[in-house]
Amino acid sequence: MSPNRTLFKSCMAAILLVSVALLPQPSVSAPPGPDGNRGHLNRLLHDQAVIEYLGLTDQQAQSAQAVSNDVLEKHRAAFDKALSPETKAERVPLVKQVFISVNKDTFDGLASVMNASQYERLQQIEMQTFGIRAFDRPTVVEYLKLTPTQRKDLNALARSMGEKLSGIHRSSDLSAEDKKAAAGKIRRDGLHQARQFIGPDQWVKWELLIGAEFQQ
Repeated sequence: MSPNRTLFKSCMAAILLVSVALLPQPSVSAPPGPDGNRGHLNRLLHDQAVIEYLGLTDQQAQSAQAVSNDVLEKHRAAFDKALSPETKAERVPLVKQVFISVNKDTFDGLASVMNASQYERLQQIEMQTFGIRAFDRPTVVEYLKLTPTQRKDLNALARSMGEKLSGIHRSSDLSAEDKKAAAGKIRRDGLHQARQFIGPDQWVKWELLIGAEFQQ
């Protein structure tokens, strides 16, 4: 190949690269939720271990993820509003309410994607792996008939567990797998400690609610 032809090709390649760089780039919209947090249920639906455990087909998994992502997008304005207050104390309960709505709408959409056994088991896994924070959900409070004192004690324990989880997520010394394992242990320990605040009959109902332990 002649030197002139080589030079011509090099120039054309450079022009092409510059042209691509100058083209308008698609805007990347930040995911809804605080700090891009897409929620516990969304993470489960993208977790390969959960997908395989439930026996979801590729089509089911993709459809389930699409349902979850669509619901989150539909709640984007609600997340923006919930995140607008200046203080964390104001934001937390508002964000919590949005995620409760997100969970409900997502499960409503998943009913047509999964069979009955897959759907029920996902509900159990979602509740179980959400950990001690699940005791603050209105449906759980009503189902277990938790007293104000029980709720106060459980919320205090949940805050302690939350601080530990935050420390793990902020750690730069742990790999993603190590963080996942450590977080799972904290959630399991939290549930074990929660038992001291739950009556025997209430605990039986809780175990029926979460089903058999799911090992990730």
